Amino acid sequence: MDDDDYWNTSETKAKAFSFDDDVLSPQEILAIGQKSYPGQNNESVINTSISNAKTQLLPLSSLVSPKVLDLIVLAQSGKDPNIRTETEQNVAVTIKRLVLGRSVSLRCHRSLKSKTELLDGAVAVGDGNAIITVVLFLIQTLNKKLVYELLSARPLALNHYISFLQTEGKVSELTDLLTMLGRSPDAAIYQFQHIIKTQGNGVDGLLRKLNNLLSNHFKQPGVDAHQAKMVTDYVKLLEWQKCTNNPELSNKSTLHCLAYCCAQHWHEGAGNMMSPLTLCQRQQVPPVQYDWVLLNVHGDSNKWDIVESMFTKKDWLGRTTVSSNIPMETLLARLSELAASKQMLATCLNKLPSSDDRLRLAQKYKVHSVVIETLAKQKDRTTLTNYKMTLSPQSEEYILAENTLRNSSIKWKN
Repeated sequence: MDDDDYWNTSETKAKAFSFDDDVLSPQEILAIGQKSYPGQNNESVINTSISNAKTQLLPLSSLVSPKVLDLIVLAQSGKDPNIRTETEQNVAVTIKRLVLGRSVSLRCHRSLKSKTELLDGAVAVGDGNAIITVVLFLIQTLNKKLVYELLSARPLALNHYISFLQTEGKVSELTDLLTMLGRSPDAAIYQFQHIIKTQGNGVDGLLRKLNNLLSNHFKQPGVDAHQAKMVTDYVKLLEWQKCTNNPELSNKSTLHCLAYCCAQHWHEGAGNMMSPLTLCQRQQVPPVQYDWVLLNVHGDSNKWDIVESMFTKKDWLGRTTVSSNIPMETLLARLSELAASKQMLATCLNKLPSSDDRLRLAQKYKVHSVVIETLAKQKDRTTLTNYKMTLSPQSEEYILAENTLRNSSIKWKN
């Protein structure tokens, strides 16, 4: 029989494989792999397999892993196995990825409960970047009023968000947030700071914006009186700067303007716009700040005659005394840094009521005459003798110490 005849026989046709045939039956699947023995026909194999299948049932979990089973069930439901439901999302895992800087989608957190837990998780970790990321997500997906309520109950998150808005210059959002939280005075002061920072040196534009801010926010009930006064004083300063018509003073601080007036217009009398006294009265500069600016301006310029005339006075006995609002130790330290004369330092040292303080500071600033005089008043011959040995021989101070030790009118205690 040739090949064509073989394939055309009915017996061969019955055995031939066709892709169009039905899938295998369960019995046939179970029979696959069963070992056949000589003399055992196919029917007996199938029957034996069915019998074994009935008596040796295996749990499905032993054949397929739980993960694969979940995927099979999810596939049968028609859902995408790559998309996890909200309940499957782990807030801790999301926060961990945020803290580590890894990419993560927050869109799977759809319910308010899940979003609140996400915010609480970020706050618990305390990571600023994670907190800001979550808050921005809440702003995008929830009503702003609801987000602000959530933030008000979580000060750490609120402070991070406020700092973020400040850094980004989002003044309107920051104002809305603080106003809705009942913090209108804070909103006003943030607007003030932003205007000062971004306006530049243009006095006219700055004046216009600050006057609007002053009338709309700082004159409202509940505004801090100190803050309102601060803004009012600054507006007065800008008005003064505008009148001077000096670009060098535009948008400068009060003390900077005072230093300029001390240096350039010292001899102008009170009432003149550029007089230091007029500016101090207009801006209510405290006396201690006035003294400090005066000391530094004229001390740096070596105009010690002005410094002495302002800080030393003659009493009714003709003695020179120091009159300054600056604490004496601070004044001495600055005079020494500015290389003031020893006489000036001695005048200040003699103002100190405590002899111990006077001796300590006189030694520190090497005002030898005061050291010698103080030790003589304390009748401490031993200390004065030792101190004399530290002085240059035949110097003025050395001779003063030697003459003091020879003074027979002093009743030395040692």
